[in-house]
Amino acid sequence: MLKNSKNKKGHLKNKKMHKVKKQNLFSILIIGAVFTLFFIFVFSSCSMFSTPSEKIDVVRNQEDKSISDEGSKGQPEETMGLEEEEVLQIDYQTAVAGADMVGAIPSFLCINRDNIIKIEITNTSDFTWRTERPGVVRIGYHYYGQDVEYANYDQTSRSSLPQPVNPGETVIVEVLINNIENEGTYVIQIDPVLEGNERPEDNFWFSSKGIEMIEGTVYFGSCGE
Repeated sequence: MLKNSKNKKGHLKNKKMHKVKKQNLFSILIIGAVFTLFFIFVFSSCSMFSTPSEKIDVVRNQEDKSISDEGSKGQPEETMGLEEEEVLQIDYQTAVAGADMVGAIPSFLCINRDNIIKIEITNTSDFTWRTERPGVVRIGYHYYGQDVEYANYDQTSRSSLPQPVNPGETVIVEVLINNIENEGTYVIQIDPVLEGNERPEDNFWFSSKGIEMIEGTVYFGSCGE
């Protein structure tokens, strides 16, 4: 009886140890599988980052962008060329030049500062008034003294149009008067001018085409600072 009891206990102990070993082996296998999956994931991630496909795409995108930029740069040049051709085709000797101006000249202006006179002007020509050369249209003026011997017809200040003006359009222009340096009474004549063309005969004051100027008598005196 005692011997059988010892054998039975020994058998249970061996069975329990075998079960523990089996559990340890299963744990080792699970841990090994986890480490294997982790290394596979790390290796795959490194491979994705090291692939040259992104560099190839970047180069390709840069080449595509360069081609696109070259195409976009070429377009404005062609457009500018067409605009210049259209301007060169205008025959200013036969073109109709016209302008309607509304405004008044003050009776007193300063000799030692810039004077601004606002006028309203409408393009009654059969061509667009440009704001750049060639064929630029600006607003100038003439002056001559009534009680002093000072005059200037051509070399006075020019005032630019705010934008190109198509036939029939009206704009407001601030005309700069600042060339008179001597006190006295003067006659001021505001007159549009077309200039900037290579041929001198294509440059003219609108008054030479029969356009009525804005005219007024002004006393120019010294103004306080």
